[in-house]
Amino acid sequence: MGIVSAPLFWLIIGVILLFLELVLPGFVLFFFGMGALLASLAAYLFELSLSWQLALFIIASLASLFSLRNVIQRKYLKFSPEDGEDVDVVLVTPGERGVVVDRIQPPAEGRIKYSGTFWRATADEKIDEGEIISIVDQKGLVIQVEKV
Repeated sequence: MGIVSAPLFWLIIGVILLFLELVLPGFVLFFFGMGALLASLAAYLFELSLSWQLALFIIASLASLFSLRNVIQRKYLKFSPEDGEDVDVVLVTPGERGVVVDRIQPPAEGRIKYSGTFWRATADEKIDEGEIISIVDQKGLVIQVEKV
């Protein structure tokens, strides 16, 4: 494999993927890093061709990803898909103010600008563009508002 031996190559790739997992969200790269480390161990212990190393890497990564991701997330990250709403999605504070950008005409949604970002919004009454609103609640990525 040139200057770098196959086990060392897979070890470096595995460590890089594990470090990238610390930076990037999603908890997926961890399993590919573990697959690379397993391929490194197998290439060190046995004389495997590159195609067998790649096959082992892919199979180990995908098998661990699909079988262990949800288990580890529930146990260590305190998140369960059965909980319904992701706790990280709560991004607004009730009572704060924003401005209506696109008129809100119930039951249709409008748009507001809050904290430098545009959001979909609903209200119990019609609110025209340019009016100041107060945030009442958030459901997913839609904000419930009211006139000030």
